[in-house]
Amino acid sequence: MAIHLRDVLLHPCLAPAAPVLLTGGEHRTRAVRWVHSSEVIDLAHLLRGGELLLTGGLMLAEAAPERQRRYIRDLAARGVAAVAVETGTVMPRLPDALVEEAQRRDFPLIQLRRTAPFVEVAETINSLLINESVHRLRLADALSDRLSARLTSGGDLQTLVETLAEAVNADVGVRDGAGEPLAAATAPGDPSARRSADTVEAPITAYGVVVARLLLTPIADGDPALLDAALDRAPQSFGLALLRTRPVTPGSRATRTLFHALRRSAPPPAPLAPLAAAAGLPTPGLFVAVVARQARGGGRLGPLEHAMRLRGRRVLSHIEDDELLAIAALPPQRPGDARRALVEDLRDSPGAEMRPVGIGPLVRGAERLPYTVLEAHRCLDLTDAVGVTDSGTCALERLVHRLDADEFLRDFVDEQLGGLFDQDPEVSRRLLHTLEVFFDCSANKTETARRLHLHRQTLYQRLDRLTHSLGRDVTDPAALPGLQVAVRLLRAGRTIDGPHERGEA
Repeated sequence: MAIHLRDVLLHPCLAPAAPVLLTGGEHRTRAVRWVHSSEVIDLAHLLRGGELLLTGGLMLAEAAPERQRRYIRDLAARGVAAVAVETGTVMPRLPDALVEEAQRRDFPLIQLRRTAPFVEVAETINSLLINESVHRLRLADALSDRLSARLTSGGDLQTLVETLAEAVNADVGVRDGAGEPLAAATAPGDPSARRSADTVEAPITAYGVVVARLLLTPIADGDPALLDAALDRAPQSFGLALLRTRPVTPGSRATRTLFHALRRSAPPPAPLAPLAAAAGLPTPGLFVAVVARQARGGGRLGPLEHAMRLRGRRVLSHIEDDELLAIAALPPQRPGDARRALVEDLRDSPGAEMRPVGIGPLVRGAERLPYTVLEAHRCLDLTDAVGVTDSGTCALERLVHRLDADEFLRDFVDEQLGGLFDQDPEVSRRLLHTLEVFFDCSANKTETARRLHLHRQTLYQRLDRLTHSLGRDVTDPAALPGLQVAVRLLRAGRTIDGPHERGEA
């Protein structure tokens, strides 16, 4: 469970530190799952996401600007809720590199203007989190018992919906995959009572296949803990009620068989087109796979389900071991634009930045479904970051991951960039980073200088040194393709480990 960042900032235990949220102000409602303090810079890989990190800045103050930027990048990629840095004798003000990178990443960076009692803050907030978790667990167990009692006494789906509406004081609805209503009930009491502007939802599964959606519209002053309990526990009881009153259809069986085939590591044992057609997918069709894993520290998959079904998209989805696998059918007209809209909808969905989501490439025809599923999974395997990863933005990394040609790739990188590896390691690192940013900016010198926080003359000097080290003009269009591929391969992480580790053959 979690509490909002704004509530932590306003808590009396943190008030003596005079906290100021410098960047990421629109994320005040971001969930804080735990409070942790550390002076270690290389810490992100040890975190799970959702933490508020407190630091006195002892090591940050001594770090180079690029290392300070990487510190923020790593925390943001890991899904950390925010970082609070104490200023004072050691660090009178927060370094520009730290603030600028946090602004660029839209990451919450907090300045603690006075000495903060880190141990007391962590103990106080973490105790609140534990108590809240126990409270929510008790609510969820009580709700599960209530729904189970109705179910075992013969209650149908409508009975469960009415029970849930009364228990959580919310309007409750269940809709099938086509959006048709299956059951509904309104919150008890005054029907004119003000409802929340947001309807939340959760998928209802039968044998892993998402067959319906639970929708809740709470009274404006309803208990959010009860709402969370309903979203977590009610779908299981509702799924059992659906199985009792609505036998599994041939389409649902075909969907289950299709996902079973797609989750296999081996090639499908039978053609997929007939299964896809029986499951309700258009054939021939254009498809994209989406894989989402449970958010670190909890979270629900309902918002992603909702985002995928926007714009009238036909979606089949399956949940197994807290992983959602979905197939979205896209229209044949301008499929590239349709895929881009899907990516945007997923990125805009609530909580998407706190969970790993991979989006596979567009494929034509059901027989190519295994490929888009495999590549959606590969997107997640290639990064430890949370948030949406689009296969289109990591195409070369995916290719390198698939190739069993490390020696060839290492030779190619050495051929293209070998001159850099003969430099002092720190000089080599700085020049290589300059070259990476230069290519990231499409060889635009003005934008490269801005992103590196360099005067243009300093950038020109670095580009001249790169040209001298590599033996070719790095601004020459003819030289760019090979150098760009080599830099991307090096970034992909499966070639050489560093300039100073080359063999002297």
